[in-house]
Amino acid sequence: MKKVFLFAAAAAALAACSDNELNVQENVQATADDGAVKFSVYTQRGISRGGGQSGDLNNANIGANGFGVFAYYTAGEQYDAKATPNFMYNQKVTCQGTATAGTLWTYEPVKYWPNEYGDKAISDETDYLTFFAYAPWTNIEPTTGNIVPTTPSTTGAETVEHQQKYNIVSVNKNNATGDPIVKYVVDTDPATSVDLLWGVAAETAGDNYSPIDGKASVTEGFPFLNLVKPNNPQSDRLQFNLKHALAKVKVTIDYIADDFTPTGTSKVINAEKTRIFVRSFKMSGFATKGALNLNNTVPGQPLWKDFDGSKDLAFDEVTYQDGRKDGKEGETNGAQNNETPQGLNPKIIENYAQTTDGKFASDKTSGVTNVPQLLFGGDSDKNDGYFYVIPRNEENNKVDVTIAYDVETIDPALPGKLSDNETHGISIENVISKADIFGGIDFMAGYQYEINIHLGMTSVKVEATVTDWKDNGKTNVDLPDNQQMAATTAINYNYADNYTYTGKLYASDNEVVYVPVSTFSTTSDEDMKNMMNDLARFLGALHRAAGVTEIEYNQKKYIWDPARIYELGLVQDANAKELKGSNWINADDQTLVSVITANATSEMADGKLEFKANNENMTIYLALAPNYSFTSYGKQGKDYVQWGSGTVFAFTDAVTINQKSYKKVLVLTNTVESFVGKFYYVDAAATAGTSQTPSDKYQLFDQFGNGLGIYVEITAYTQNP
Repeated sequence: MKKVFLFAAAAAALAACSDNELNVQENVQATADDGAVKFSVYTQRGISRGGGQSGDLNNANIGANGFGVFAYYTAGEQYDAKATPNFMYNQKVTCQGTATAGTLWTYEPVKYWPNEYGDKAISDETDYLTFFAYAPWTNIEPTTGNIVPTTPSTTGAETVEHQQKYNIVSVNKNNATGDPIVKYVVDTDPATSVDLLWGVAAETAGDNYSPIDGKASVTEGFPFLNLVKPNNPQSDRLQFNLKHALAKVKVTIDYIADDFTPTGTSKVINAEKTRIFVRSFKMSGFATKGALNLNNTVPGQPLWKDFDGSKDLAFDEVTYQDGRKDGKEGETNGAQNNETPQGLNPKIIENYAQTTDGKFASDKTSGVTNVPQLLFGGDSDKNDGYFYVIPRNEENNKVDVTIAYDVETIDPALPGKLSDNETHGISIENVISKADIFGGIDFMAGYQYEINIHLGMTSVKVEATVTDWKDNGKTNVDLPDNQQMAATTAINYNYADNYTYTGKLYASDNEVVYVPVSTFSTTSDEDMKNMMNDLARFLGALHRAAGVTEIEYNQKKYIWDPARIYELGLVQDANAKELKGSNWINADDQTLVSVITANATSEMADGKLEFKANNENMTIYLALAPNYSFTSYGKQGKDYVQWGSGTVFAFTDAVTINQKSYKKVLVLTNTVESFVGKFYYVDAAATAGTSQTPSDKYQLFDQFGNGLGIYVEITAYTQNP
């Protein structure tokens, strides 16, 4: 399954689980008696738990665990809100043996069609029956409607308390009037989360039920309402299609260690010194609990109500906390709502375990690692990491997410404390939000959704996957809209011909800095040619390595089309079918590189090249010369100690971090090599004006506005040509 990273456009043509993808249909017989009510079952492919067990839902295990039926006898009146389930109440229908052709499906006690209508009936009154179904069947106490929990038989099994609190928790009491409802509470633990289905008339239900004199009919996608005795009771049956009322979700999390060390060579965090802990995860587009009304009003779509079953279900943002101490312990009126963990994987949240000798101890939770872990639950072997939620199930139902996480680093030299309020170091909280993570694809029942969150010190990106429960096509979007990983991926791409850039490329967020050789001159044809070759290779790598499919430059769109470029005779290598670098071309048969080359004079004047990659802004700055020289210092007590000196390229526009204005700078040269090629932030005042003399010392900051203990003094300013 192809993954398009970074700024991939979200586009997928999705089909809901169709009735053509259902498992083998079986005739369901109560007995051989002509007058017995008989059922037939279709089940959509999915995952469920019946009778306390998880696993793939199909005719075989739904046959073993059963589905439940509510039936209403209304005598001569048609079904309405006054009816009660007086004919069948949570009737368990199961299969004897393996659900294959000829298998006998049974229920007990057997019920029979009323006979007060037809040629042999004495009464002219028509007796009506109405049927509803759900799965998996759940053991219910009839007089209360509450679930009857199963006593755990093994260590680690689902507790009685958990069964009473999550998944199917209750249905109507046996004397309740009106539509049957199934009350459901979302369980984010994949090991115990339960799928929920409800029954409607299958596509061929009308072929398998023929009422006497056509007195009643069935409508595909709706329950069986106001039925009379069938004309052929020996063979006629009620053919249920059990459909998914929930959406299926999987959320994983890991980190991408890009530039976690001063040299940028390490790709793994030093877990003894630094760990990442999730604080909270917020998601919209679904509800945590609701009541499924089995009498749906839109064909084939679940009807969800509030938990009482009387009002429309509200779909507010849902926040899952880590339960960490936050200084509000013991407070009332909801202020203490973070005291109890709410379903997040205990392996990735802070546990206040010990630190030893300036290191995280072995009894400390690992936090987020470079290996994907489930954000919820923790047992990836169960249900393949998926759990079930109640979606809004309407058009334009978009999903917004927000994740908060802490990057904690032990440093005995710092006065600050980590979240345990004991260990010296720094704890940086990061909060990242993204709207409509599935890129226009609605969050609906019957679909499978996968969200893969990647955390980094300089970026957070998410792959959001939307798949039908049968087909596994994938769509990926980012959280947040972020080009930095794509640019880095492109820069690090190794061409087959081992092309080496003559200049140097650096990436930060959606900004790329191109630094040519030190002897570069805009009047040198050779230097200009080398620079354009470098840019062509970078633009080509955006497609080859990062999956970009469209670039927009100067209001014209370019697509990756090597075949068209070859047809135009632009490939000079007789043994090649495409250009070695960029194969971007527009509708006017102009290549992107040729247009940029024609605009080179104006681009040089602006000092930057702006375009869109997959509809996301990207800028390549041309650092043709350093524009600042500086001396760097460390601090010992109140004294400054000189570390080194060098040059930087400063970005033109100021940025705001935590309500303070900064300029981003890229270190081009420095006597301390570990600084070279790194991005920092400095007070905007340090770069004000067109000339600078040695002035105040300014501290360098990271992208979160945290001081790094490195101070710089501007020693010269040169206007970039």
